[in-house]
Amino acid sequence: MGLRIATFNHLLNQHPEVRADLALHAGRRIAITLPPIDLAGVVTADGWLAACEGEPEARLRLKHGVALAQLSGREPALSDIVLEGDIELATEVGRIVRRLQWDATEDLSRLVGDVAANRVQGFVRSLFGIKGEIGGRLLENWVEHLREEAPLLARKQDVASFVAAVDVLREDADRFDKRLALLQQQLADKPPVR
Repeated sequence: MGLRIATFNHLLNQHPEVRADLALHAGRRIAITLPPIDLAGVVTADGWLAACEGEPEARLRLKHGVALAQLSGREPALSDIVLEGDIELATEVGRIVRRLQWDATEDLSRLVGDVAANRVQGFVRSLFGIKGEIGGRLLENWVEHLREEAPLLARKQDVASFVAAVDVLREDADRFDKRLALLQQQLADKPPVR
């Protein structure tokens, strides 16, 4: 957990204004999950995240669609973010975390210098420019294919309607059990016929 918190704090260090906004929630326990990564801690008065014990007050569960959207420069779909616990806190943390962007060139410049870091950045952009965009679109289309045409992945609406149907069935079964118990009680209370 320490390495994950250190990585998150490193991102916060690159964005002092984001850290200042996070500091407004000092003492609150938060968690951010993007499988297989699970990050949890308490917000410090300086806007850092520190390890802590206990359950988080708010959790953001991010689906992989958020990472795909981030890579392609799009806004993530609301269905790709699940808020749990204190919804107000989770929403605010989500807004704060959304503003975090890793400045890889800055980190690379510390290792190899500014000129070499800018050259590497230019090379990577040219390498992944149109190819990266095509790859991202292919991946999005593949996920859509799995959801729509070859239903290996369930659509959110289908899952929601299935869950609703299960809830109705459970309620009907509960009513049936109560009615059956009432009829059995009435039968037991009747005097035997001779």
